[in-house]
Amino acid sequence: MSSAVIHYLHLLAAVGAVGMWLLLLFFCVVGTALIRFRHARRSAAPAMLEPLPKPPSPRNSPPSSPRVISIPPSASFSPSSRAADPQGVTILRPLKGVDYNMVENLTSSFVQDYPLYELIFAVADPKDPAIEVVRDLIARFPEVDAKLMIGCVEVGMNPKINNLHRGYMTAKYDIIWILDSNVYVQPGCMSRSVHELIQPGIGLVHHLPCGVRPLTYGARLEQAFLNTAHAKMYVTINKLAVASCLIGKSNLFRRSDLVSLGGLENFAKFMSEDNVIGEALWAKGLRHAMTTDLAYQTLGELTVVDYFLRRARWIRIRKYATTVATLFEPLTESIVNGLLAAWGWGVLWGSGGGGVGDDVASSSGGFPRTAFLIAHFAIWMASDWIIASTLDRATRETPPRFFSAWCVRELVALPLWVYAMAGSTVEWRGKQFWLNRDGTVSSAGLTLAARMGAWATKFVKEQRTGFSRVATTTSGEMIDSSQHR
Repeated sequence: MSSAVIHYLHLLAAVGAVGMWLLLLFFCVVGTALIRFRHARRSAAPAMLEPLPKPPSPRNSPPSSPRVISIPPSASFSPSSRAADPQGVTILRPLKGVDYNMVENLTSSFVQDYPLYELIFAVADPKDPAIEVVRDLIARFPEVDAKLMIGCVEVGMNPKINNLHRGYMTAKYDIIWILDSNVYVQPGCMSRSVHELIQPGIGLVHHLPCGVRPLTYGARLEQAFLNTAHAKMYVTINKLAVASCLIGKSNLFRRSDLVSLGGLENFAKFMSEDNVIGEALWAKGLRHAMTTDLAYQTLGELTVVDYFLRRARWIRIRKYATTVATLFEPLTESIVNGLLAAWGWGVLWGSGGGGVGDDVASSSGGFPRTAFLIAHFAIWMASDWIIASTLDRATRETPPRFFSAWCVRELVALPLWVYAMAGSTVEWRGKQFWLNRDGTVSSAGLTLAARMGAWATKFVKEQRTGFSRVATTTSGEMIDSSQHR
């Protein structure tokens, strides 16, 4: 290969590095501005700002009393809920275990400012402690059309869809709102979301996830990712509408639109069903919309290990779901992006591409790499601080904690990506799954911890029953609010 070709490739790589930096600078500026102007005047969620209770233990004490929250609507409030003929909505909330802030999270569905909706809670295990929490809430809000469905239908490998399928098939209304159990939304969220969904060409409405109430360092790491890097990319991509980009924390769509795509069960072979549904609707010509509402996710006592495993699971799932974007992900992180940009600017400036740490802003006319990197990280950090402190105002009270978590998250981003890309299995609720190249998943059996726990449980039962055979069945129980009226 001739020196001219090598020189050309060298320049081309430098242009690419600088171009990626300029693109990310654009995302920083646009994402920061969008979040700042869209959410700065938003009413804070009172439940998120009060002391966070421990998850209730149904065996020891009843669930804490839910607080009925009254929040003034934001400036984007739509009169949809006052329409003479409003479109009905079915809220589907999948449950497994008792999450932090669960009572307040679920209560937010009971107090939606909308005239026509039903609420379906789906629980797979008849012994799940979340059942008692839901029963208590249904009794407290008898005026709300609410149901609890116990037992799942195996339509695929995705446990979330298996859990939701019965509720999805029996839903009264065409508009479906899948809302995770660990998410809190404001009372006006449904009204604003329906208003967006009924606009021409819109097939799905979703909300920006926002991590709140971190109680551990692992939770702060999660918040430093969710409320910064993820938020600005998420908002900017959706604003530009260049591609489908969503996460399944809080999504509204029409069941009739999914019929032509094979129904919800058709997506049970994917672990990232939310992303695949979004892409399928996008390919159908239906675009996505966002409201100014946030999907508040209480992070609680997430450990550092939990954070690493969760991030690795996200990356591995996206490795086959959105391969190109996942391969380029390291280039969107501040450290890799900044170092490559410093090298690229140096090459184009004429410094010959020397060491990244060389500050050659001298009479030779070289590019000041050190000064550039200082400015680069200052801009990036300032952007993330503005975003994080806007989404969760409590962040402003503890800047040192935020910046500590932010620095660690940035430093481990590349090693974590390398680790995640090297594997093809993910763990979900005690089970392991193989990720296939076509984006589907296959069962890899129980994890070691889950197998040990199952063995111990079986042993204890056998001791108590004289080694009698213990049979388990899937319950089909359903409880609705009419029993309390």
